[in-house]
Amino acid sequence: MNERSLILKAQKGEKEAFQDLIVFYYPYVSKFLFKLTNDSSLSEDLTQDTFVKLIRGIDRFDVRKKTAFSTWVMTIAKNCYLDFLRRSKPETLSFEEQDLPSSFDVQDRVLNRMQAEKLKKALESLPPEQAAAIRLKYCEQQTLREIADRFSCDPKTVKSRIHNGMTKLRKKLKRGLLL
Repeated sequence: MNERSLILKAQKGEKEAFQDLIVFYYPYVSKFLFKLTNDSSLSEDLTQDTFVKLIRGIDRFDVRKKTAFSTWVMTIAKNCYLDFLRRSKPETLSFEEQDLPSSFDVQDRVLNRMQAEKLKKALESLPPEQAAAIRLKYCEQQTLREIADRFSCDPKTVKSRIHNGMTKLRKKLKRGLLL
Protein backbone atom coordinates (compact mmCIF):
# COMPACT_ATOMS: atom_id res chain seq x y z
CA MET A 1 0.00 0.00 0.00
CA ASN A 2 1.43 3.36 -1.01
CA GLU A 3 -0.02 5.46 1.79
CA ARG A 4 0.98 8.81 0.30
CA SER A 5 -0.80 8.16 -2.99
CA LEU A 6 -3.88 6.86 -1.14
CA ILE A 7 -3.99 10.05 0.92
CA LEU A 8 -3.66 12.21 -2.17
CA LYS A 9 -6.44 10.26 -3.89
CA ALA A 10 -8.64 10.53 -0.80
CA GLN A 11 -8.03 14.28 -0.73
CA LYS A 12 -9.36 14.37 -4.30
CA GLY A 13 -12.51 12.55 -3.11
CA GLU A 14 -11.85 9.02 -4.38
CA LYS A 15 -14.02 6.69 -2.30
CA GLU A 16 -11.82 3.64 -2.87
CA ALA A 17 -8.83 5.45 -1.37
CA PHE A 18 -10.88 6.35 1.72
CA GLN A 19 -12.03 2.76 1.97
CA ASP A 20 -8.44 1.45 1.79
CA LEU A 21 -7.26 3.89 4.45
CA ILE A 22 -10.14 3.02 6.74
CA VAL A 23 -9.68 -0.74 6.29
CA PHE A 24 -5.98 -0.40 7.10
CA TYR A 25 -6.30 1.87 10.17
CA TYR A 26 -9.58 0.57 11.62
CA PRO A 27 -8.03 -2.22 13.76
CA TYR A 28 -5.41 0.14 15.24
CA VAL A 29 -7.93 2.85 16.09
CA SER A 30 -10.54 0.49 17.54
CA LYS A 31 -7.97 -1.34 19.71
CA PHE A 32 -6.52 1.97 20.92
CA LEU A 33 -9.95 3.30 21.86
CA PHE A 34 -10.97 0.02 23.49
CA LYS A 35 -7.86 0.20 25.69
CA LEU A 36 -8.85 3.73 26.72
CA THR A 37 -12.54 3.02 27.35
CA ASN A 38 -12.65 -0.70 28.17
CA ASP A 39 -16.14 -0.59 26.63
CA SER A 40 -16.64 -2.22 23.23
CA SER A 41 -19.79 -0.28 22.37
CA LEU A 42 -18.28 3.07 23.29
CA SER A 43 -15.01 2.30 21.51
CA GLU A 44 -16.98 1.36 18.39
CA ASP A 45 -18.86 4.68 18.50
CA LEU A 46 -15.64 6.63 19.03
CA THR A 47 -13.94 4.72 16.20
CA GLN A 48 -16.74 5.69 13.85
CA ASP A 49 -16.51 9.31 15.02
CA THR A 50 -12.77 9.19 14.35
CA PHE A 51 -13.23 8.08 10.76
CA VAL A 52 -16.01 10.58 10.13
CA LYS A 53 -13.65 13.34 11.30
CA LEU A 54 -10.84 11.85 9.21
CA ILE A 55 -13.03 11.92 6.09
CA ARG A 56 -14.17 15.48 6.77
CA GLY A 57 -10.69 16.73 7.57
CA ILE A 58 -8.49 14.80 5.14
CA ASP A 59 -7.85 18.02 3.21
CA ARG A 60 -6.08 19.49 6.24
CA PHE A 61 -3.46 16.73 6.31
CA ASP A 62 -0.29 17.88 4.59
CA VAL A 63 1.56 14.95 2.98
CA ARG A 64 4.66 17.12 2.57
CA LYS A 65 5.20 17.57 6.31
CA LYS A 66 7.11 15.10 8.44
CA THR A 67 4.04 14.18 10.50
CA ALA A 68 3.05 10.58 9.87
CA PHE A 69 -0.50 9.95 8.76
CA SER A 70 -0.82 7.29 11.47
CA THR A 71 0.03 9.91 14.11
CA TRP A 72 -2.60 12.22 12.68
CA VAL A 73 -5.24 9.45 12.72
CA MET A 74 -4.43 8.44 16.30
CA THR A 75 -4.53 12.09 17.40
CA ILE A 76 -8.04 12.36 15.96
CA ALA A 77 -8.99 9.20 17.89
CA LYS A 78 -7.50 10.55 21.14
CA ASN A 79 -9.32 13.85 20.66
CA CYS A 80 -12.62 12.03 20.05
CA TYR A 81 -12.08 10.23 23.37
CA LEU A 82 -11.22 13.47 25.18
CA ASP A 83 -14.29 15.16 23.67
CA PHE A 84 -16.40 12.27 24.96
CA LEU A 85 -14.93 12.70 28.45
CA ARG A 86 -15.64 16.44 28.42
CA ARG A 87 -19.23 15.88 27.25
CA SER A 88 -19.86 13.23 29.88
CA LYS A 89 -18.59 15.33 32.81
CA PRO A 90 -21.33 15.63 35.40
CA GLU A 91 -22.74 19.09 35.98
CA THR A 92 -21.44 20.87 39.03
CA LEU A 93 -24.16 21.55 41.55
CA SER A 94 -24.13 24.25 44.19
CA PHE A 95 -23.28 23.10 47.70
CA GLU A 96 -26.94 23.31 48.74
CA GLU A 97 -28.07 21.17 45.77
CA GLN A 98 -25.57 18.39 46.36
CA ASP A 99 -26.53 15.18 48.03
CA LEU A 100 -23.65 14.60 50.38
CA PRO A 101 -23.13 10.94 51.24
CA SER A 102 -23.50 9.95 54.86
CA SER A 103 -19.87 8.83 54.83
CA PHE A 104 -18.70 12.32 53.84
CA ASP A 105 -15.20 12.49 55.25
CA VAL A 106 -13.60 15.90 55.71
CA GLN A 107 -10.34 14.32 56.83
CA ASP A 108 -9.86 12.60 53.44
CA ARG A 109 -10.41 15.89 51.64
CA VAL A 110 -7.90 17.67 53.86
CA LEU A 111 -5.32 14.91 53.32
CA ASN A 112 -5.89 15.02 49.56
CA ARG A 113 -5.44 18.78 49.55
CA MET A 114 -2.24 18.48 51.60
CA GLN A 115 -0.88 15.87 49.19
CA ALA A 116 -1.77 18.10 46.25
CA GLU A 117 0.12 20.99 47.86
CA LYS A 118 3.17 18.78 48.46
CA LEU A 119 3.00 17.52 44.88
CA LYS A 120 2.83 21.12 43.68
CA LYS A 121 5.93 21.99 45.72
CA ALA A 122 7.75 18.92 44.39
CA LEU A 123 6.83 19.95 40.87
CA GLU A 124 8.27 23.40 41.56
CA SER A 125 11.55 21.74 42.66
CA LEU A 126 12.02 20.26 39.16
CA PRO A 127 13.98 22.08 36.48
CA PRO A 128 11.64 24.68 34.93
CA GLU A 129 11.47 23.02 31.49
CA GLN A 130 10.45 19.68 33.04
CA ALA A 131 7.87 21.23 35.36
CA ALA A 132 6.37 23.31 32.55
CA ALA A 133 6.16 20.31 30.20
CA ILE A 134 4.43 18.21 32.88
CA ARG A 135 1.95 20.99 33.69
CA LEU A 136 1.10 21.56 30.02
CA LYS A 137 0.70 17.83 29.35
CA TYR A 138 -1.29 16.79 32.40
CA CYS A 139 -2.99 19.96 33.62
CA GLU A 140 -3.72 21.69 30.34
CA GLN A 141 -3.91 18.41 28.35
CA GLN A 142 -1.81 19.71 25.48
CA THR A 143 -0.27 17.34 22.96
CA LEU A 144 3.47 16.83 22.68
CA ARG A 145 3.38 18.72 19.37
CA GLU A 146 1.60 21.71 20.94
CA ILE A 147 4.09 21.81 23.80
CA ALA A 148 7.02 21.44 21.38
CA ASP A 149 5.72 24.31 19.27
CA ARG A 150 5.37 26.44 22.38
CA PHE A 151 9.01 25.80 23.39
CA SER A 152 10.37 25.70 19.82
CA CYS A 153 11.80 22.24 20.23
CA ASP A 154 11.23 18.69 19.01
CA PRO A 155 8.31 16.63 20.45
CA LYS A 156 10.85 13.97 21.44
CA THR A 157 12.58 16.55 23.62
CA VAL A 158 9.27 17.34 25.32
CA LYS A 159 8.59 13.64 25.82
CA SER A 160 12.04 13.24 27.39
CA ARG A 161 11.47 16.21 29.70
CA ILE A 162 8.15 14.79 30.84
CA HIS A 163 9.62 11.33 31.37
CA ASN A 164 12.62 12.60 33.32
CA GLY A 165 10.47 14.91 35.44
CA MET A 166 7.97 12.15 36.23
CA THR A 167 10.85 9.83 37.17
CA LYS A 168 12.14 12.44 39.63
CA LEU A 169 8.64 12.91 41.09
CA ARG A 170 8.22 9.13 41.53
CA LYS A 171 11.55 8.91 43.33
CA LYS A 172 10.43 11.65 45.69
CA LEU A 173 7.15 9.80 46.27
CA LYS A 174 9.00 6.56 47.06
CA ARG A 175 11.26 8.36 49.51
CA GLY A 176 8.16 9.68 51.23
CA LEU A 177 8.85 13.30 50.48
CA LEU A 178 5.33 13.88 49.20
CA LEU A 179 3.31 11.91 51.73
